[in-house]
Amino acid sequence: MEELATEPILAVYEHGVLRPLQPLSLPEHTRVHIRIVSPLVDDQGLKQQVRQALMGARVIQPRVASPPLPKVTETDLIAAADALATAGPLSELIIEEREGR
Repeated sequence: MEELATEPILAVYEHGVLRPLQPLSLPEHTRVHIRIVSPLVDDQGLKQQVRQALMGARVIQPRVASPPLPKVTETDLIAAADALATAGPLSELIIEEREGR
């Protein structure tokens, strides 16, 4: 068996599989010996590195900032409740809306 040089790599354990964060220079189906040193500490810098590596490998997409939700006041809630109370049963409203399509 040919001895390969050892090199530390970062990997993520997901769904029962260890997935390297960078490509490995190994032929397909090569068997390797893996030694788990320890889980990495919960460090924001490391999380960012992992996220960047996963985005670079196109495993995940960048997060899209969503606009903040509008604030709902108690007055808004009361108005909505009043509108629902005078509109009749919700099931009838849904049936009417579906028939209008």
